[in-house]
Amino acid sequence: MGIFTNNDSKLKKVSLITQGLICFCFLLFALLESSPFTKMPSVEKDGLGFNPILQDIGLAIHPPILYLGYLGFSVPFSLSIAGLITNTEGNVWAKIVRPWVLISWSLLTLGISLGSWWAYRELGWGGFWFWDPVENVSLMPWLIAVALTHLLLVVRNFNTLRNLAILLTLTTFILSVTGTFLVRSGILTSVHTFADDPRYGLYILALLGTITASSLVIFVVFTRKNHTSAMSFQCLTLESRKKSATQVTEVRRFFSRLTMMLMNNLLFITAFFIVFVGTLYPTVLEYLTGELISVGAPYYNSLFNPIALAILVLTIIGQYCRWQGNSLLPIFREYRFSFCSAAAILPFIFHMELIIVLSITISIALLIFVLEAYSKRIRLFKVALSESISLARKVSKSYYAMMAAHAGVAILVLGIAYSVGWQEKKENYLKIGDSITVNKFKVTLQNIELIKEKNFHAVRGTMDIRNLLNNKILGEVTPEYRFYLAEGQKNVESSIYHNLLSDIYVVIGEIDKSKSKIAAKVHYKPGMSIIWLGSFLIAFGSLLATFPLLRRFGSVASINCGRRRSLKL
Repeated sequence: MGIFTNNDSKLKKVSLITQGLICFCFLLFALLESSPFTKMPSVEKDGLGFNPILQDIGLAIHPPILYLGYLGFSVPFSLSIAGLITNTEGNVWAKIVRPWVLISWSLLTLGISLGSWWAYRELGWGGFWFWDPVENVSLMPWLIAVALTHLLLVVRNFNTLRNLAILLTLTTFILSVTGTFLVRSGILTSVHTFADDPRYGLYILALLGTITASSLVIFVVFTRKNHTSAMSFQCLTLESRKKSATQVTEVRRFFSRLTMMLMNNLLFITAFFIVFVGTLYPTVLEYLTGELISVGAPYYNSLFNPIALAILVLTIIGQYCRWQGNSLLPIFREYRFSFCSAAAILPFIFHMELIIVLSITISIALLIFVLEAYSKRIRLFKVALSESISLARKVSKSYYAMMAAHAGVAILVLGIAYSVGWQEKKENYLKIGDSITVNKFKVTLQNIELIKEKNFHAVRGTMDIRNLLNNKILGEVTPEYRFYLAEGQKNVESSIYHNLLSDIYVVIGEIDKSKSKIAAKVHYKPGMSIIWLGSFLIAFGSLLATFPLLRRFGSVASINCGRRRSLKL
């Protein structure tokens, strides 16, 4: 953190002290409650074994990346505390903190996506998101971080709303620690919780309370001391860009990039509260009344999905509005191809649910908007190809980052809508030679065998997949139903046939020896590759945006280090 803060300012010193205190608290927790130096009372010949659902390659990559995303937000948190104490100018503070927010958010995005990919492959129910409480606690800081990422652009460009951005930064890290507490304490019921000692939860709760209380006290004290408000628009000027006073009023026009960003931020924060209430309400109610309830997917889908679509619409509008504001009519005229292309899909999907129709139409519109805007920027088909390539090389990395992230959002929503709208599931008891047909695919059981490995025994079914349109065999799947010896647990092991547009997802259950049949479920899951591609593009875009920023700070830091060496000489 010190490397990319380009001077020996008080901001740097206070932020490093804050970061040191955070590291000290977590190291103290590790030493007191999870010390790696504690001797085991005895050495077992054979251990208790590993949870079967964690015996997957996803475990090696999903938790560390998610953990890095959580921890990464401690740096913006420290810089925010330092910014409050030193009363650093908003635009200066935003330039320093934004790379760290982008890096942490990209890692959190990648971690959540890998967790979804792991759950899809390993849990055996064929879904990629279940609104599970522990899934939600990682989504909450992600939503606030998205709002923060866009708000930092406003702070950087207009030197306003610094305190609101600081408040969101503090909230993001607090939510990251909250997620750690909820997972490790065992308060939430989930396949993702693996708490085995309530003391861990108590210590993290104490740490969470200390971080929350101290940061909010510092926020209130220093905003009052500096005579600023978290929602103050008094600095909303274009002085940093040396614009005239007449243009200041244009910025406040409704159809401006600034307005669209602020409205989107409000929607992201609203979406956060929807997830927050749905996740914690059952726990709070149980604690207060003893009543057990669960909040399922219908609650989230009915409230969260419309807000997500509104965010997409505002993203389309805001992406092509000027900061100073402009009329919508020129945008519709200039990008009419995008609107017409999105509308052209309607006759093919009008029979679907309204939410599916809107999701597909809006996501296609956003995707075509991104591509059309880029083609206009490089003047594709208007000048020679060599000149377009030359213009493409001159486009900034930050624009490519924005383009990748927004295209990723469009592709992700399109993939989700396609998957949810056209998925199929069938189940039956099969004997050798029996089949299950989903969509245009026929899955036939060819063999059942019992296998014995070192740590588990399993029933394995071998099935071939045939395309009914051309009657060709595409491949085979080998799902298993396992019994893990050391753990004494049963677990399904799915087998998936992938192609570009769809997956055939197969799981089996125990064999019925009396009838020589086996229970089988076959899912037709379209659009899964599209979902993973969209998630990757979002993470890649946010990470790409950090490169020019880190290079800029790194070069300045190198210059400063060189100056200090020359002074010593």
